[in-house]
Amino acid sequence: MKKLHPLLLSFFLLSNFIAAQTPVQTLRGTITDAANTRPLTGATVILLETTPQIGTTTGESGTYRFEKLPVGRYRMQVSYVGYETVTLAEVLVEAGKEAVKDVQLQEQGETLQEVVVKAQPRNAPGIQPLSVYTMTVEEQLRMPATFYDPARLAMLHPGVAGNNDGTNVISVRGNSPNAVKWWLEGVEIVNPNHTANAGTFSDRPTQSGGGVNILSAQLLGTSNFLAGAFPATYGNSLGGIFDMRLRPGNDQQHEFTAQAGFIGIDLAAEGPLGKRTTNNEQQTTPSYLVNYRYSFTGLLTAMGADFGDEETAFQDLSFHISLPSAKAGHFSIFGVGGKSSTIFNAPADSVEITEDKQRFDIDFQSKMGAVGLTHVLPMGKKSVWRSVFALSALEHGRTADLGANPPGKARVENDDFAESKLAFSSVFTHKINARQRLKAGLQASREYTSFRSFYEYKTGLFSLSGRIEGWLLQPFVDWEIHLLPKLDLTAGLRLSHFTYDAANTSVEPRLALSFLPKNGQRLSLAYSLNSQVQQAQLYALPQLPKHGLDFMKSHHVVTGYRQELGKSMVFNAEAYFQYLFSVPALDLNGQTFSTLNLTDFSLPYLAGVFGTSERILTSDGKGRNYGLDLSLQKFILDRYYFLLAGSLYRSEYATGDGVWRRTRFDGGHTLNLTGGREFVKTKTGKVVTKGINARIAWIGGFRDTPIDETASEERGYTVYRQEEAFTLKQDDYFRIDLRLYLKWNKTGRNSMLFLDIQNVTSRKNPQYNYYDSVQGKVLTKEQLGLIPILSWRVEF
Repeated sequence: MKKLHPLLLSFFLLSNFIAAQTPVQTLRGTITDAANTRPLTGATVILLETTPQIGTTTGESGTYRFEKLPVGRYRMQVSYVGYETVTLAEVLVEAGKEAVKDVQLQEQGETLQEVVVKAQPRNAPGIQPLSVYTMTVEEQLRMPATFYDPARLAMLHPGVAGNNDGTNVISVRGNSPNAVKWWLEGVEIVNPNHTANAGTFSDRPTQSGGGVNILSAQLLGTSNFLAGAFPATYGNSLGGIFDMRLRPGNDQQHEFTAQAGFIGIDLAAEGPLGKRTTNNEQQTTPSYLVNYRYSFTGLLTAMGADFGDEETAFQDLSFHISLPSAKAGHFSIFGVGGKSSTIFNAPADSVEITEDKQRFDIDFQSKMGAVGLTHVLPMGKKSVWRSVFALSALEHGRTADLGANPPGKARVENDDFAESKLAFSSVFTHKINARQRLKAGLQASREYTSFRSFYEYKTGLFSLSGRIEGWLLQPFVDWEIHLLPKLDLTAGLRLSHFTYDAANTSVEPRLALSFLPKNGQRLSLAYSLNSQVQQAQLYALPQLPKHGLDFMKSHHVVTGYRQELGKSMVFNAEAYFQYLFSVPALDLNGQTFSTLNLTDFSLPYLAGVFGTSERILTSDGKGRNYGLDLSLQKFILDRYYFLLAGSLYRSEYATGDGVWRRTRFDGGHTLNLTGGREFVKTKTGKVVTKGINARIAWIGGFRDTPIDETASEERGYTVYRQEEAFTLKQDDYFRIDLRLYLKWNKTGRNSMLFLDIQNVTSRKNPQYNYYDSVQGKVLTKEQLGLIPILSWRVEF
């Protein structure tokens, strides 16, 4: 017993010593040439505003490392002789995870510039700075009402309109949400969103959105969102591309994340596979990263929160395995899979039925998956070859059973939809010299879609089925050159060909100029001709012209001005004009139809538009979007940040009659103010951070079409006055969101308790108008009220 006392005393003294230490963590990464991914030996890495100043230089493999760094926020500056200097304005170091920041530097032939960015993705888009928004995981965790979803984070930026509480569906610069595409690790994939029918008028799935993204923020790295005037490396989109990149797992130590809250759980693990490398200069250790998430809204509904009238649940599993090698390049294997459901049950007692939807039992089931392999192979000292192979697929199924006439239920609606993409990308990048870079490649995708739908009501049965398959082949070349010390040029050419229809071939030039009058300023001009494959169901309509449907296409011109203000603020202004053509459209007796106004695919709506088979679609439709995007962003330096972003725009379409009309998505303006403040206090053995973040959104209401009540009553579903298409304007969308959090950083872990109060004022914005056959009149479907979400997160 006497021997035990000294041991206990030593244990308590050691515990007190550890508890008294200020939590620290490691910040490390790799500095490479942006053109050929070669490591830059001897690059200088400095943490600004540190006293004494903390800095280091990279070793032979381009790696740097800061150990025992006090937790907190830093500005990190990276420089190398003959290259531009890059300053990362938002570097967060926390106790629970090592901070890994890889940086790519552009070689400059003569004049050297400094670029200030909040973060840098692995796929930094060369020298074209226009219409590209960088999104970080830390922002998704910090900013309010994002649901850790990149699409909801994009809504904070100018030119992006999202006016539905229950979905991440967005319109970019007046385009239909169907113009938005999702890329993962360099190839296009199917819609990676749970409950893809969320928020739609017909309750059918959209092509690009849903309730929440299947890719958890735990798995994502810093990624890009492109709003328009795409470089030649991107295609098959007219209105926005999410270029999502997965981060590799930590290759030096095992780390874990757990999150639980009112809407479910989120678990992640990462670390080295096999024996860890002891030499920090040789990063050839394989690593893994895996994440599982399960979510439901039943608990919130039971607590009295207004989360809609359906039971919603989803779960997903994602992984990323990094396999670097010393000579064969870098391999990685990735995968994501998820399933979701929304179920609505009609009241058992018909007396309780007060609105049209309550007459039905509705069941929507969805599943999506993607798996792929990437390979990055340096070739010589000036070239790199990157290849990606991926298979993605989804299935949606929806049924609606009419239960108003017991004893049996009658199935009146059934929709089955399946889509897959077998995608391959091979891109060769060659650094000609310090002033020029050439990139050439081929992107190919086997597109397969099958669908079967029927809709039975008073006036009979509507049905549509089909199968669309073909190869989408897209070779491209992209050339970057520093013409003059302050003038850069990017010129590219892309060819798109869809084998389903021989007429579907498009040659697409791309051009971008960038002029730097002085350090911190940039003037830019970009042009692109873009094309996009039509929505699959359109190819199966009996009203198609004999020659089929061509790509939809658009000319897109953007001019921009960027000004860095001080150490942490950036002002951006972009003016744009987009002219769309080869748009499937219809014009007959004053009634108009254009695919530019589609979101989901509703058989009753199309039946009301076409009526008889004599109405033939043409490709004579046109569209034009033009506007001004402005933003002022302060990065989170000095413990506060804000992003003020607004747009003024017009979106119009024309059919064969040549008359310009406003599109469904012509809201006229967007305005978002997002900001927050952190209060940091260092206590014995821990750092406590209190944060408050808020967002105010004011989005111009989209357009709507008057409803023909008499025809709606006769047919039993909503019938529009097509001759007055989109002459009505919905009320503006207004919402305030708040996020409060309390964070503890202790040695070896950090915890976070946060409360999201979404729609603080409980304003129920209008969603859409419809004819209700139970009440016999036109009603307005309202959106969600106040939603409180309490969550807890720990990293260790």
